[in-house]
Amino acid sequence: MHRVQYNSPNRLIAGSRLPVRVNLSFGLEMLKAVGRESAKVKRLLSAETRPDLMMDLSVERADREPWQVARELFDGPLGLLPHYLLFSSSDGLDAEGLLARIESVFKLGINFITIHCTPTLALFEKAKRERLTPITSRGGGIVVRDMLINGRSRSLFVQIFDDICGIAAHYGGVINLGTAFRAASVADGLDAIVREEIAIQAQFVHRARELGAQVVLEGPGHIRLSELSDYWTLIAPLKVTPMPLGPIVSDRFSGMDHVSSAIGAARFMSLSRGGIINAVTAAEHLGGVPNLRQMEEGLRAAQVAAQAASLDFDDAAFEAEAEISQRRANLESCVLQTQTAGCSRCQRLCPLISASYSCEARN
Repeated sequence: MHRVQYNSPNRLIAGSRLPVRVNLSFGLEMLKAVGRESAKVKRLLSAETRPDLMMDLSVERADREPWQVARELFDGPLGLLPHYLLFSSSDGLDAEGLLARIESVFKLGINFITIHCTPTLALFEKAKRERLTPITSRGGGIVVRDMLINGRSRSLFVQIFDDICGIAAHYGGVINLGTAFRAASVADGLDAIVREEIAIQAQFVHRARELGAQVVLEGPGHIRLSELSDYWTLIAPLKVTPMPLGPIVSDRFSGMDHVSSAIGAARFMSLSRGGIINAVTAAEHLGGVPNLRQMEEGLRAAQVAAQAASLDFDDAAFEAEAEISQRRANLESCVLQTQTAGCSRCQRLCPLISASYSCEARN
């Protein structure tokens, strides 16, 4: 049974036959945006519909990192990618610096980190030969660039993986094993590159467990609906909690990635019977930073997907639906906000009014 416990104040548990959890990401793309991102985080966390987890994707360092602002308002798990703020275009990454960063953030209150152990030079060269877009993962791309800068044949994370597991185990943190080569488009989907990466991920799942560290598995990015069951068949033997990015199941509709992702996430979580999905916004492939409205819409779409999937295996999720059905029956209206039967759409022709009619024929 795949389950993971995040050592946050509320000790969130995610995984097999538990309600599907939703992660929402935020972060700085430029230093001058620190006020804007902090304001968005505060607004999102003041709403009734809060995410279950949050992740800081900042690529610029601030005196107070956005996740530290979030921690003051949020008692759920917080995560980040430790290599985002350490990468140098001239020098790449440094093992000692990475380990220091990882231990520091776990000590300060981060609950999970995403790392990319899977890149190899051979797999990158194969992706360049066989795909139109070899790599789309930002974190994975950083690792590949470091490999090329420093002449490495494998990810630097491989060299320090045992140490990372020791740190995570000590602080009760969770390691999210990232997918560097998730497909950049539905046309690639579950190709040979993805399959090879899964085989590499499996090695690190087993090694982390040997060292007492908890892991979740980042999943496919863009993939056809029909291939999701095949993907699940490949990772199910690992008995690891999945945390897919999307999956986005159609690339055709600009500005609708939150809808495409919600469709894919609901299907995949129904197959996996639990896990964590990432809220995707409409701005995912529009070239801009998502605004507050887009983040709210993405979060709500992901929460609908989480509820839809949870209905297949979680009694509490079904009880919430049954409660709504009872309220509609009591009000004789499908509009829960009103206390009278009918609405401006159906008015006197409201079909729910028929429920109170006698079945006796009129003379």
